Amino acid sequence: MFYLWLTWLVSPLLRCIAGRAPAEPQRILVIQMAKIGDLLCATPVFREIKARYPQAHLAVMATAQNVPLLRTNLRVDEVIVAEAKTFRGLGGKWRLICLLRQGHYDTVVCLNAVAAYAVAALWALIPRRLAVQSNFGGASHRLAARLWSEVELHRGDRLIQETYLALLSRLGIAGGHVDKEVFAVAGAEAKVDVLLGVQLGGLLGELNHGQVSVPLIGIGVSSANRLKALGDEKIIAIARRLLVVRPTARLVLIGSADDKSEALSIAAQLPAAAVINACGTLGIAELPTLLQRLTVFIGVDSGVTYMADAVNTPIVSVAGPVDMQETRPLGDHVIILQRTDLPCAPCSHTFNAPYTCRVGTRACIEGIDARQIADAALALCDDPSEISAP
Repeated sequence: MFYLWLTWLVSPLLRCIAGRAPAEPQRILVIQMAKIGDLLCATPVFREIKARYPQAHLAVMATAQNVPLLRTNLRVDEVIVAEAKTFRGLGGKWRLICLLRQGHYDTVVCLNAVAAYAVAALWALIPRRLAVQSNFGGASHRLAARLWSEVELHRGDRLIQETYLALLSRLGIAGGHVDKEVFAVAGAEAKVDVLLGVQLGGLLGELNHGQVSVPLIGIGVSSANRLKALGDEKIIAIARRLLVVRPTARLVLIGSADDKSEALSIAAQLPAAAVINACGTLGIAELPTLLQRLTVFIGVDSGVTYMADAVNTPIVSVAGPVDMQETRPLGDHVIILQRTDLPCAPCSHTFNAPYTCRVGTRACIEGIDARQIADAALALCDDPSEISAP
């Protein structure tokens, strides 16, 4: 809190030194240091900034995990790789100030409700400083909010993308769309062809606009937040139900290299010919191409689910503890499964996300039956046009 109070005390002087921002921004920095799903929810920000100010240089500061997705994003001119842990302590704050100062930005748009960014942006003498304010913030967040030029308070009754667009209105950007977007890296098509060709063998058939001749049902193996994870037993039960009803279907297990062993244990309980273990076989910027090929994707509230949403793949989303008013798949063919009878749910919000179940039951996940999940996916396989997104 000391550095916050110090910055607040000298803020009039720092604002005076920073001077006035140009009428139209020339060098813009967007700060989004959260996980993959959060980055994908931020893509409307990049799109709308570039639509309104095509001549502006748009830089995005993000973690290394998200860099491949940003390097393929057509809206982004520069990617600044950083890790939040390196900004801890006074030395870390100084490194952050220097990093921001080097870019000679006239505008910063901060999508993370972290006090350190408010302090650093002001000490870096960036004249126009916009930020989203957490609806769960305490005293330090409220004090930090006074250091920004403009803030937009997030509300729990609207999508986080709507909050982002409301913030951009302070930058003269009107309207805009909340749809996520993602761009695949060059060469991804060929790599996915090989993955599916090798695994599907003679059933691959002719490629028809990225689709294959058998139903390809993707299943997200894991989640960065284990509170949301389906778990091996439920995934196996879902898979068995899918194969009973659709014996010709092929199940694609999707995850990172860290999920490969879990996927192997799941696949060991299923017919070998029916399963494609894609965990760790594709880079994050190649994954959109695979997701586009799927007939339907089954997942929890995760980055992969939002990536599938960005490419408009039909989705069954097991929402679990997550507040769907704030963040959810928005595609044309989406089924969201969530228990509404629990007094403890939803408990996970954009700016307040627990990693353990406070009642110890995970009823929001465990209470969604595997058959219900599988049957929702089968409905989308049969005729996704009959399914209305919520």
